[in-house]
Amino acid sequence: MRYNILPFGSLTSWISETKLPHCSRNIASWLYDHNSLTKKLESQCNSFYVVIKQQVTVKPNCLPYTFFKSEDKILVREVFLYCDNRPVVFAQTEIPFSTITEQQEELAEIGEQSLGKILFQDPSMLRGQIEVTEFKQGSLFHQLANDLKQSVDHSLWARRSLFYLNNKPLLVSELFLPASGIYKND
Repeated sequence: MRYNILPFGSLTSWISETKLPHCSRNIASWLYDHNSLTKKLESQCNSFYVVIKQQVTVKPNCLPYTFFKSEDKILVREVFLYCDNRPVVFAQTEIPFSTITEQQEELAEIGEQSLGKILFQDPSMLRGQIEVTEFKQGSLFHQLANDLKQSVDHSLWARRSLFYLNNKPLLVSELFLPASGIYKND
């Protein structure tokens, strides 16, 4: 079965946190912020909420670009984070089924809750290194922005990192849309 999952991992090369990309200070400050993106967005708008694009269970062979190639099944959740009725971030989470056990079972059932709130409230949470990437004009993600009625004439930036809850991994990738605060003063 084919899914309409955006292929974050296969479209780009990711730059590790130890090698800074060529971007403005404002973009870098958003990309490398280790704190909760949900809290940061909430502080910059009156109304923050999550809209689910899709949540599907897939086998790794259906997603040749997945981070978790050796898993039997992966839950993929794609959402838009909204501030004041505008989508500002597209986020994709890959959760191996081996992670969705015991205390982490709720990850499969969070609906329109912010994953960030759950992660940053969990005392067992550890965050791995942040990796970033730049999508040049004309990318699939520029088309996504245009579909969202957000015109863009510059690169779009994204980041990803592994999170661990009780030593169980999940991967969160976040694309900053043109309406986000990341591109101001660029």
